[in-house]
Amino acid sequence: MPDYIPRVLSQLIAWFVNFASKLAVHGPTLGVTAAEITAAANDSTTVQHVINGQQIRQTDAQEFTRFRDQVLYGGESGEEPGAPAPGTITPALPDPIPFGIIPRTRDLAQRMKSHPLYTTAIGEDLGIEAPEALPVDAQPVLTLTVETGFVVRLGFPMRGFPMIEIQCKRPGDADFITIGFDSSEPYLDSRAPVVAGQPEVRQYRARYHDAGGPIGTWSDIVSATAQP
Repeated sequence: MPDYIPRVLSQLIAWFVNFASKLAVHGPTLGVTAAEITAAANDSTTVQHVINGQQIRQTDAQEFTRFRDQVLYGGESGEEPGAPAPGTITPALPDPIPFGIIPRTRDLAQRMKSHPLYTTAIGEDLGIEAPEALPVDAQPVLTLTVETGFVVRLGFPMRGFPMIEIQCKRPGDADFITIGFDSSEPYLDSRAPVVAGQPEVRQYRARYHDAGGPIGTWSDIVSATAQP
């Protein structure tokens, strides 16, 4: 069933920014207090922090993995690797840190919908009217970009789906192996090559998921040669 709150993490930021902004406009008409409007603004800031932060820390982990592999196995350039610095997460968290943001927001939305002055137009402006259902026959489209250090960057439009499963097949693999799940692009495959220092062909495919499991069909298989 379609949901008015996006299931894709990358879309939650825009949704909460809009909700907090429009709540300041429509909230007083629908019985929302000034404290609740302020809380919604803090919720929006917190959503931005935790989602941006997860992506930044994921990138930090991938960069540190590359650094680890350079330290352990060396690189073609022979240059001494530099330790990566962790990224800065913005905006800053409010104090105190809100929790249970989504269920609390749903409760507020339901309360507003029960108000006699609520209209569908107001709900659409707030973003609390459900969109059309997602297609069940969806097939992801993968794009690949080869970077240095045996990194392959995968791009994939999410099309409103909450998650995508990424599989890869490398030399020596009998079949495709799941290497990760992601909720937003890009995904960086920064694994060390099967044979240290040697280019290798990697084949990729992907499939959308939601809470109930896989959706639609596997993408077409695409290939790239990972390089030093």
